[in-house]
Amino acid sequence: MNKNQKIIRWVFVIFTTIVVILAIDMARNTTAPWNKKKQLVRAWGGDSTSTIESTDTTNQK
Repeated sequence: MNKNQKIIRWVFVIFTTIVVILAIDMARNTTAPWNKKKQLVRAWGGDSTSTIESTDTTNQK
């Protein structure tokens, strides 16, 4: 294995590691669509029914 192949392999390993670290970081800071109402409850406090009613902006009359 010559010098160029070693450099390419190290660049590939470093790049892959950086991408994996960024993906893990984004996954930790992102809320899944099915947990968004739960996160509102955690952020603002209170029970889930009052939070859902207060965030509903449609006119249901």
